[in-house]
Amino acid sequence: MILRRAERFVARELLLTQAAVTVVLLLVIVGGVLARVLQDVAEGSVPADFLPALVGFGAFKGIVYLWPVALFLGFMLVLGRMQRDSELIALQSGGMSFAALYRALFLVAGPAAILLAALMNTVVPWTEGEVDRMRDLADQRSDLVGIAPGQFLESRVGDQVFFAERLSDDREALEEVFIYREVDGEAQVTVAARAIPDPGAEGSGFLVLEDGYRYVGTPGSGAFRMLEFERLRTQITEPDPGAERRSLEALSTPELWAERDDHEVRAELEWRFAMPLSIVALTLIALPLSLVPPRSGRYARIPAAIGVYVLYANFLILGQGQLADGQVPVAVGLWWAHGAMLALWLLLAWRKGLLRRPRRGAGPPAGEPA
Repeated sequence: MILRRAERFVARELLLTQAAVTVVLLLVIVGGVLARVLQDVAEGSVPADFLPALVGFGAFKGIVYLWPVALFLGFMLVLGRMQRDSELIALQSGGMSFAALYRALFLVAGPAAILLAALMNTVVPWTEGEVDRMRDLADQRSDLVGIAPGQFLESRVGDQVFFAERLSDDREALEEVFIYREVDGEAQVTVAARAIPDPGAEGSGFLVLEDGYRYVGTPGSGAFRMLEFERLRTQITEPDPGAERRSLEALSTPELWAERDDHEVRAELEWRFAMPLSIVALTLIALPLSLVPPRSGRYARIPAAIGVYVLYANFLILGQGQLADGQVPVAVGLWWAHGAMLALWLLLAWRKGLLRRPRRGAGPPAGEPA
C-alpha cells in the first residue's frame, strides 16, 4: 500500500512538471506560428480573417509533435531533482524497485502515448484538411490574396507578368502596378497608380486599375500605341476550383492503410505511429539517464537528454524522408530508429544496474559519475 502511494506521488510530480514544460513549449510554438502567419498576411498570401484559425491549427500541430520532448524533459527534471535530494535513494531503500519507478513513469507516459496516437490518427489529419480547405478558399477569394507586393507574379491567364510595388496604408489596394502581357503576338505593357479588387467579379484575380497607361505594340518595331485610362478592369490570376488541395497529412489512416505499399504513403503512416512510440522509448531512457551522483545538479543530465532527443528526432525525420524516397524497404520503415533507441536504453540500463538483480542486503545504486 505504501509503495502504491509512493508510485502515485512520483507520478503526480511527473505530471505537474511535464504540464509546466508543455505550457512553456506552447508559448514558444504560438509565437513562432504567429510570426509565420503574420508574414503571410503581410505578403497578401493569406486573408487577415484567417489569422486566428491558422495560428490555432499551427499551434495545435506543433504541440502535438513536441509533446514527447515535453514529457521527456519533465521526467528528466523530476528524476534529476529527486536524485539530487536523495529522494530516489530513500524510496529505493524503502523497497521501491526500478520496476515500481517505471510503473510510476508509465502512469503518466502510457495515457499520454495512447492519447497522442488518437490525436495523430484523427485530429491532426482533420486539422491538415481544414488548413488545406482554408488555403483553397483563400485562392478563390476576390481580393488581393496571392499577390505579394515587391514580387513578380507569373499568371496562368496567358503570358502575363504582374508586379506591384507595395500595399496601400489601408491594405485595400496595390500601388505602383506594372503588367506585361502578350496578346496575338503583340506586347501590352500596363502601368497604373492603384489596383483594387473588382467587387462585381465572379471568382478571384480580377482587379480594377486606376490612373494609368497601356502601351501596345510589337517588340522591336518601335511602333507602339498608348492608351490612357482612369479605370480598367483586368484579370491577374485564374483560380482552378476543381483542383482541391489534398495532402497526405490530411488523409485518414484507413485511406493511408489501403495504399500502404506506396513508399510516400507508408512514410506518412509510420510517422503517425512514431510519435506515440517515441514517448515509450524516451520514457524508458529517462530513468537510467537521470541516475547521477547525489551531489550533481538537477540539470546535470539535461544537455545529454536534449542530445538524445535531437538524435532520435533526426533519425525519425531522416528515416521518413528515406522511406518516402524509396531508399529504405517498406518492411524496415522507421523501426530501425526505434531499435536504435532501444539499444541505447539497454546499454544505459545495464551500466546503471537496472537490469541486474540486486544482492540481498545491498543498498540501491546511487548513480554513477557522468
